[in-house]
Amino acid sequence: MVNVNNLSIKFNETQILEDISFSVKNGEIVTLLGQSGCGKTSILRTIAGLQREHEGNICIGDVCVSSKDVYKQDREVGYIFQDYALFPHLDVEENISFALDKLSSKDRNKRVNELLEQFDITIHRKKQIHQLSGGQQQRVAIARAMANKPKILLLDEPFANLDSQLRYKTKMWLKNLIKKYDLSAILVTHDKKEALSISDKIGIIHNKKLLQFDTTKNIYNKPVNHYVANFLSEINILPHKITENLNIELSDEQIAIIEISKCEISNENTLFDIEIDDKSFCGEYYELLIKIKSDKKANSLMIKSSLKGIDLKNKIYLNVKKEDVKIILK
Repeated sequence: MVNVNNLSIKFNETQILEDISFSVKNGEIVTLLGQSGCGKTSILRTIAGLQREHEGNICIGDVCVSSKDVYKQDREVGYIFQDYALFPHLDVEENISFALDKLSSKDRNKRVNELLEQFDITIHRKKQIHQLSGGQQQRVAIARAMANKPKILLLDEPFANLDSQLRYKTKMWLKNLIKKYDLSAILVTHDKKEALSISDKIGIIHNKKLLQFDTTKNIYNKPVNHYVANFLSEINILPHKITENLNIELSDEQIAIIEISKCEISNENTLFDIEIDDKSFCGEYYELLIKIKSDKKANSLMIKSSLKGIDLKNKIYLNVKKEDVKIILK
């Protein structure tokens, strides 16, 4: 439904994005993931037609909307802004009906009533925006974005203003909504957990480039380089002492990594005798910074452990399984 081809964006002399290409099918949720300021929102704005200056092209269905001849054409896009962009001087139903100015009064009222019921906000229809909770405001914003029955939904940090419990419920509700109406959805976030839980595919943006674009499982299990791996999960780069003992051969361009959750410590004797440099209590577990005693020049490794059954007064050892190690590019 949406194809982005060789998209490049420059603000004055500053290059923001270079040669970004990806596609989104009907019923598919694609998340663009990256640090703040990497250009994720600029991609959404360009697809929506709000950012006109760019190179490359964007096609929605069979229409190339990058052409200046079609900028005024209805792109069938719904845009949900990070701050919701609701009008504070209008009540709930007026905010929703604002997007339906092309309909007759009768049809507009009918559609507004449908949306109020669909998003479970009928009892709030006459309330001002400041009278709503963050979750209710978000539902109003989504209802307004869905008012004209778009085929594409663009979401810019849609859960950023919600607390953790409401964030989870809203995320699942929105995911089901997108699937139900077979929309093409593009979500922007810097939250890796959010991206992994809601997406069909993920694109990682860094240094103006799309480093990797793949299915959620593939990009998690087979990261192309250290940046992608470190962005999506908590990892340790294994020191030479460990890779040597595990008979892992690396080229100059490669490193060996392991997820923190796969690193275990115990009092049972293994090859890797360690010492603890730092220990922090985190509720259900401790965060530990450790070093291999025989390789003190190596960087510290991070471990998460409950410390149950471990006697810190005795020798402590690190257990690393070769099958848990991934070889990736630096």
